[in-house]
Order: sequence, then structure tokens, then C-alpha cells
Amino acid sequence: MELALGTVQFGLRYGIAGAAAPVPLEEAKAILRRASELGVGVVDTAAAYGCIEAQLAGMISGLPLAVVSKLPPMPAGLTGMEVADWTEQHAHRAVRRLGASLAALLFHRAEDLLDEKSEGAWAAAAGVAREHGFALGVSAYGSADLLAVRRRHPVALAQLPGNAFDRSMLQAAGPGCTLHLRSAFLQGLLLMPEAVASQRLPAAGAALKRWHAWCSEHDLSPLVAALGCAKSLPASHCVVGVDSLSHLEEVAAAWNQAPVINAPELGVNDPDVIDPRIWKVSC
Repeated sequence: MELALGTVQFGLRYGIAGAAAPVPLEEAKAILRRASELGVGVVDTAAAYGCIEAQLAGMISGLPLAVVSKLPPMPAGLTGMEVADWTEQHAHRAVRRLGASLAALLFHRAEDLLDEKSEGAWAAAAGVAREHGFALGVSAYGSADLLAVRRRHPVALAQLPGNAFDRSMLQAAGPGCTLHLRSAFLQGLLLMPEAVASQRLPAAGAALKRWHAWCSEHDLSPLVAALGCAKSLPASHCVVGVDSLSHLEEVAAAWNQAPVINAPELGVNDPDVIDPRIWKVSC
């Protein structure tokens, strides 16, 4: 598995432990340059991440970085023909923005590929992908959604959450589809002090207690342990976001240090803990 750089923090405030504002432009440029120097070869972005997709090509000019981007979530109420036209329009927009650096384009929501209109959407995106030579895939929140999409469409690349608590990616691995792992830190929850994290997300209290005890018992920092747990899952790349140059250096050092950690005893099945879309967060 290789480390990839996520850019959501460059365009949006993000995560339960995120900064109050997006990463400033010059800092983001320095992070991208340093990531390339450290051997990172893949950058993950999306049309929905604020303005970063539109700026990214200029920021990585001259750097050997391939970009994986995502179409915007599809608007409700489109007819079959409108779905195809909308998809083609936004796929071409990604090409205009990212040029030759665009290596793959994902549908941002698996749900957009699971109804009767999805054949037209996939065919439209596939036509643009063939024309410009990039891979086509989907970002999903769970293995069941990904498997359902794969029964309909030939997904080349899929992005799924995976971390010490959420090991469902194991159910989605299979031939013909490369997996990228995101949410290795569960939006920062795994790296926060136990008391703070438990206060912010009470539903995760027991899992966090077990997590921090495990890290202490194995004499590993939560950062190294979280990356080690990610390395045990069946993905080619682990997409990690950072909010400063020093943060990148810290994550890269921890990545090189982290052993592969297979700890199924840390897994959690409760969606109130592992699915940020339904978190009940306390301020």
C-alpha cells in the first residue's frame, strides 16, 4: 500500500477534529511539493471540495502527481437524458480543470449508480474516460453499496472508508477493481485525546477506551497505530489529508514507521460510531 494525499482540507473545513478554515493556498502548494518529494504519487480531490479541484492543476504543475477526482453528487429529479448530459458535462469539466494529470474520475455517491438512470450516467462518463484515457469508478460509504454498483457497472477504481474501527473494506476486495482507502483516522477521531473524543462523540466512548488502551499496551502512538491498521486492509493507496506542512512530515514519518497491524478485536459494527454521516456530535 502507498500513501496518497487528500485535498478536502485545502477546500473545506473538514472532520470532527478539523481546523476552523481551509488550508491557505501557499501552504497547500508547499504541502503538495513536499508530498511529491516524499514519494507520494497520487492526489485525491473532488468537485465538491470547495474550489480546490479548479486550482489543483496549477498547483501541481511540473510535479509527477496523478489526480483522482470525483463528479459532483447528481441533482435529484433529472430525466434519463438529462442524467447522461449532466454526467458528460461534468466529466468534461474535470478534464478541462485537471488535464493530463487526471488519472481517474469517480462518481461521488454510489447511490447515483444504483437506479434505472445509472446506465446512461455510466455510459456518458465512460465515453469521456475512453476519449481522455482515465479510469472510471465510484466512491462509496460501504462494501454493500460498492458490490451493488459493481454488479451493474465495470468499476475500475473504488474508494471506501477503512480504519481500525471500520474493517468492512475486507468484504469488498475482489479482482478487477482497485481499492483506495480513506478515513484512516476516522475524520481525526482516532487521533484525538480519549476524553475529548468521547465527549465529542459519546456513542464511540467504549470503542475509544479500547482503542487507546490497545495503543498504550502495544507502545504505539495513535497515529502510527491508525496507519498500521490501515495497512492491513486490501487497498493500493491510503488517502490521508493534512492541514500543514509539519502535519505532512509527521504523517509521512509515521507511515514509514508503522508496521502492518491486523487487529480485528478493534473493529466496530455500530454505524453511530463508524459512519460520520449520522454522527451525533456534542459541542
